[in-house]
Amino acid sequence: MANEQNLIKPTRDRTAKQRRESARKAGKASAAKRRERKAMREMARIVLDMPAGKGKLADIEALSMDETLEANLTVGQKAVLAVARKAVEGDVVALTFLRDTAGEKPADKVEVSGEVAAAASDIQQMIASAKEKADGR
Repeated sequence: MANEQNLIKPTRDRTAKQRRESARKAGKASAAKRRERKAMREMARIVLDMPAGKGKLADIEALSMDETLEANLTVGQKAVLAVARKAVEGDVVALTFLRDTAGEKPADKVEVSGEVAAAASDIQQMIASAKEKADGR
């Protein structure tokens, strides 16, 4: 049997002050997560915008994990740099990840063409035929 004292009260059973405090903590955590995502997105943009001339791109390739640890980067930023090194080597999946993280993912669009009236008529006929089959059973 569970120890009743260790259970967390459902939100509906908490006081207004407790609910406000919980919401405040959640808001702060959400803001911190948004800042982290934004930093990762900005890092990906910076990496993608780096010139491919001599010395510039080689800086990423030569960057070791020890150097990134000293730079006080987040795990996400370190991951972006690691993926950037792979992308420079020709890894298409790594490049796709970088592009998507930077917010440059192309929108998945589906173009629908045709006559709406004809499609609606076809759908109505399908529904009528399904009803007839169901009634005939």
